[in-house]
Amino acid sequence: MPPVTPGAIALYLPVEWLSDCTTDEKQWIERCAKKDPKAQQWVFKHFFGLAMGICVRYLSVYDLAQEAVSDSFLKIFDQLPRQLSEIRSFRAWMRAMVVRTAIDYFRKEKKNFAVTSLDAVDGHAEIDEQVTSKQSVAEILQLLDKLPPVWKVVFNLYEVEGYSHEEIGKMLSITASSSRVYLAKGKQSLRKMIAIQNGSN
Repeated sequence: MPPVTPGAIALYLPVEWLSDCTTDEKQWIERCAKKDPKAQQWVFKHFFGLAMGICVRYLSVYDLAQEAVSDSFLKIFDQLPRQLSEIRSFRAWMRAMVVRTAIDYFRKEKKNFAVTSLDAVDGHAEIDEQVTSKQSVAEILQLLDKLPPVWKVVFNLYEVEGYSHEEIGKMLSITASSSRVYLAKGKQSLRKMIAIQNGSN
């Protein structure tokens, strides 16, 4: 029998469960999976800031974002008992759930946004990989709020969450080429706003 190398052993080691959580967080999440009301309340309060920070990037109305957060946690509490043993990163799992919920609310809020006119536009417009190297994250987020809602959502889904244009297209019921154009237009507008802002400093 050939010797077992350290690399081979590593292949068989299980990925750590809830690897991004502290011992305390794991205990509360385990209790939450058992539908313990006190644990559900703790998880809601503990992770509320993270969930709200995500939702306000997609929903312009604070009350609507708060509603999306509450709906997200209802889904989390419902699915947690069935999926707990498979979750490796709780924050990543939760983040995906919150993003999907926020997008559902965005689609309801923006049912009539126009997309057909963009389908004929070149989706391969030149885009800078770095929108800016001078602006702070807070400043970029403020400028993002000035973009048309759809451009802002596509920018967040692609640049922040890492979804592909094909995935974004399915989420927003638009074509992948439209998603590319929205991203290009969003970045172009950001560059113009940043240039104006820097020129006035």
